[in-house]
Amino acid sequence: MSPTAVRPSRTLFPIAFAALSACSLGACATGQPLEIKKVDAAVQAPANVALYLKITREDGQPVTLQPGDFKVFEDGKQLPPKKVRRALLPVKYAVDRYVLVVVDLSGPLVDSEYLSTLQDAVADLAERVGKDARMGLSAFDGDGIVQFIGLEGGDPRAGLVAMRKFRPRSRNIDLWGAFITSLDALDAATGKSAVPHQKATMILVTDRKDKAGRHSAEDALARVQKSKADVYVIGIGDGIDREALEPLGKTAALFAAEARELGKPFVEIADRVEAQLGEDYLFSYCSPQKGKKKGGKHSAELRIETKRWHGAVDYEFSTRDFTAEACDPEAKPDFKTASVQESAAASEDDGDDKSAKGQKAKGGKAPKKQAPPPKTAEDEEES
Repeated sequence: MSPTAVRPSRTLFPIAFAALSACSLGACATGQPLEIKKVDAAVQAPANVALYLKITREDGQPVTLQPGDFKVFEDGKQLPPKKVRRALLPVKYAVDRYVLVVVDLSGPLVDSEYLSTLQDAVADLAERVGKDARMGLSAFDGDGIVQFIGLEGGDPRAGLVAMRKFRPRSRNIDLWGAFITSLDALDAATGKSAVPHQKATMILVTDRKDKAGRHSAEDALARVQKSKADVYVIGIGDGIDREALEPLGKTAALFAAEARELGKPFVEIADRVEAQLGEDYLFSYCSPQKGKKKGGKHSAELRIETKRWHGAVDYEFSTRDFTAEACDPEAKPDFKTASVQESAAASEDDGDDKSAKGQKAKGGKAPKKQAPPPKTAEDEEES
């Protein structure tokens, strides 16, 4: 008996062709999904497009991407990867990031064998988050705040050495006052930033309750709620007022029941802050579009399609200020100027749209200018 021949289904080839076509158009995604959010854009002469992006994974961990991982589509067509000039720029061009660590160095922990453990935990945290942000480090005791590393800049190593040498001058701490003063300093620093976006984080560490009574936990909570900064609290040991501290950590409040476990909350917060800082990307490329005095609007899409990741984001831009000069994708973007130019372009285009609509309402033609009526004999006499 001869083997039965199996004939392929007639629907197999169209389905396979449709799937192949979809993959060729970028719809066949592989890897884990990424959420890509456009925070801001700078479009400027000669033909530069820069996008400040937030790119996140489902598990919240940072993702490492290279310029070649980004595919650019303009008006539905992919720009040839070998021809389009791309770059990942320093995110500091778009966002100023501040991290202020404030440590209570007045309590029993200072006199214990775990002081060096606390100092090492602070140093590790500073090293991890300081490379991607403006790092500030302060301590406080009964005599107020002592700054070791300023948010405006300073020597991190010298600051950490000074922290290790510090000993409390007074034990009568104003915990809530230190909270308020530190947030004031952080918000003041972000207010001086010259870039369009700011991200601020404060991490306060204590092993005690308030002793001075100059301020209340409610005062500190009101100040926290007023600030745009992320606020973390680390409470150590059983000498704290956990009920009062928890709401102050509006981003997170972590606690170590014993001093020997104090390293855990530091590592957890470092992980979270580091992951958040790793979300920022500043992608830049040179568009092949030509400049136009009016209009020149283009729809575009940025895609990430690798073996590990996939995601996309849409955006629109105007070429009204583009020129014929050579474009460098690593040029520093000017978000402030670009936003003004985009607003002007939008107003101009809006005016054109209104004019077009008015003409359409008149039957597709602009109303003709009517000639003045002929003068009468009476008009001649009056003149």
